[in-house]
Amino acid sequence: MKRLLSVLSIIFLFSLGGVFFSTVYAQSEDLQLEINTDTSTQRAKQLIVGGDFVIKNFTAEMLLDKDSSLVVKEKIEVDFLINKHGIFRVIPDTYKISNKTLVTPLEIMSVTDKEGKKIPFTKDHYNQSVRLKIGDPDRTITGKQLYQISYRVKRILQNYPGHLEIYWNVTGHEWDTGMEQVRAIFTSPYAKIIKTECFAGPVGSSESNCLVQETPQGVDFSPSTVINPGDDFTIVVGVDKNNQLLAPGLLDKIYFFVLDYWGYVFAFLPLVFSLTLWWFFGRDKTYLFGNVFYKPQNTKETTVSPFNRPHLPMVYSPIDSLTPSQVGAIFDERVDMQDIVAEIIELARLKVLDIKKEETKKLLGTKTEYIFTKNNQFNHKLTAYQEKIVQGIFSTKNTVKLSELKNKFYSSLEGIRREIYNSLIKTDVFPHNPISTKALWTGVYIALGIGCFVLTSIYIERTNAFLTMPILFIGGFLGFFFAQAMGRRTAWGHSLYRQTVGLRWYLDKGKWREEIAEKNLFFEEILPLAISLGVVEKLARDMKDLGIQPPDYFTAASINTFSRDLNSFSSSATSSLSSSPSGSSSWSGGSGFSGGSSGGGGGGGGGGSW
Repeated sequence: MKRLLSVLSIIFLFSLGGVFFSTVYAQSEDLQLEINTDTSTQRAKQLIVGGDFVIKNFTAEMLLDKDSSLVVKEKIEVDFLINKHGIFRVIPDTYKISNKTLVTPLEIMSVTDKEGKKIPFTKDHYNQSVRLKIGDPDRTITGKQLYQISYRVKRILQNYPGHLEIYWNVTGHEWDTGMEQVRAIFTSPYAKIIKTECFAGPVGSSESNCLVQETPQGVDFSPSTVINPGDDFTIVVGVDKNNQLLAPGLLDKIYFFVLDYWGYVFAFLPLVFSLTLWWFFGRDKTYLFGNVFYKPQNTKETTVSPFNRPHLPMVYSPIDSLTPSQVGAIFDERVDMQDIVAEIIELARLKVLDIKKEETKKLLGTKTEYIFTKNNQFNHKLTAYQEKIVQGIFSTKNTVKLSELKNKFYSSLEGIRREIYNSLIKTDVFPHNPISTKALWTGVYIALGIGCFVLTSIYIERTNAFLTMPILFIGGFLGFFFAQAMGRRTAWGHSLYRQTVGLRWYLDKGKWREEIAEKNLFFEEILPLAISLGVVEKLARDMKDLGIQPPDYFTAASINTFSRDLNSFSSSATSSLSSSPSGSSSWSGGSGFSGGSSGGGGGGGGGGSW
């Protein structure tokens, strides 16, 4: 019995040991130990291997060519642990150097296997990098494979005091597996190498951790440690400025400038477009001779300068042949509800209709109602838009409450506005409908802005030049106002506009008192104009100070309540007349020799398997 127990114990111990050693052996398949021997110390570092593949060797042969470009041939020996199609290689082509975006054109020359046969690949742009997807999508491979990637990089040679410099990240840290051996061979047949430096380790590490050996052909760099995911291997080579290299010509410099800054073109384009358009087609015309009160015999014209500050015309009376709504449209290039209300007051002045205020006492306060009564016996010829206003108010009966026009009168507004614009076009005030012109160019401007936003976003994605977006938004905001100012006036229209500016200023300042009050001239005609120009409150207060009674066509008002009554009527009319059934109105980087580190400079990127 004791012998049996001894045998079972031995079997158990052997089994336990087998499990232990098999576990250790399995783990060693994913974690390999590489011992790197320095001249003075023994250093050990674990090589981290991804679950799919390991890079056995990464060698980059670099040549500084006569045209100052860098020709790179990478030999990447890969051991696939499972079936894969191939690898990715990501190589940056846009960098930040001294707060400046630098685009380095990258040309893929060839992708081949160890025998020099072409390997299929696709190329696309990925953020600030060129991404190569190497391999056959219809075929999988396993075991050791060699990929040879040749490419040319321009503009990577930088100018510093005392030397020209190549600062190049050989491997990049964006790999998901480790590299057992890494090497970089740099040759410069057209410029003497005068100094070198290299860095290996985690991104940002300033420790050298690498060996540099000069050879007859150039310089041989190799890290003294394995390169794991997140590690970089970067070299710096300084060459003599006295050399046989060719500097880029004028056309190349222009091409490089466009590469670096094309996004700024689209950031500024909406503002430049709208400003240019307004400058040539949006500014008012004006007569070269004569004054603003009549059409001169010599009708030679020019464009109004935005820097011109003309004298203020002295206008105290109604403007000949213009109704209040026309005056308001000329002043701000649009027909709004204020102009429609002013035209209704004008119709009351012409005895076409009467406006009466009716107050009804309620439990809390009073209810105010305004009643329109049509007068069929008037002696004035109405314009097309005045007739439409009358038809819109008295569509079914001759006496109408303002509240009854709610959700009804709105259907007449578009026709009224169109007739007002047509009347101004026929009398040579506007060459075209200003609202249609503004809508057209605003639509074009918005479409342009959307396109520029897309292109600027692409530029930011590739360059990280985020300044272009605030430029686009600020410039776009300013440009919108120029697009909205495209409703230019004719030379005669500009003369009338200057008159409306003068009239509005004198009404607002009360300058009409001395000129008009004593003679009691034109007051009844001035009141509707003051409404369309937005200065009726000032006029009403001045009337009260002078003791002038309100006009009899606005029977609702007394001298003490005239201003309040006008405001109340205007507010109520605007709300009711524009109301529709829906409830809405119709209307990083520097020199690698000073502050250099692993991961700095050009190159870099990384890769993976697929």
